[in-house]
Amino acid sequence: MKKEKLIVISFIIIIVSTSLEVLPIMIPSLKILHQSEKVRQASILNNQDSINIESGKTIPLNISGWGTDIFHDRSNVYDSWFQLTGITQFQNEYKAIVNGEILEANDRVRGFTVNKITKDQVVLKRNEYRVTLKLGN
Repeated sequence: MKKEKLIVISFIIIIVSTSLEVLPIMIPSLKILHQSEKVRQASILNNQDSINIESGKTIPLNISGWGTDIFHDRSNVYDSWFQLTGITQFQNEYKAIVNGEILEANDRVRGFTVNKITKDQVVLKRNEYRVTLKLGN
């Protein structure tokens, strides 16, 4: 009997909380009250210059705290993970020495798969990330 009451009370709480979210959509006059609350919350955030996090660091929220270029291309982060030492050809296929390991096509190194080896470069792939290692760089 107690389980049934608990289930019914939980069900009522879920229905009430869902209806409070949907109510401003169904009744436009309540939507104005809902929007004014959002505007008030947004103005509070705009007046705040930073947020303090547990480690004592602050995260800037204003535009001046973004740094020089927030859209900086960070796709070359993985380039420093690999060092191409050499490429050689064995029986019509190329092999490469990457991070001291001899690799051929479809081998794996540091989570990347060797996608392609040519006479002067190695292409590594991991999901949407590609790293191209060139000889002499």
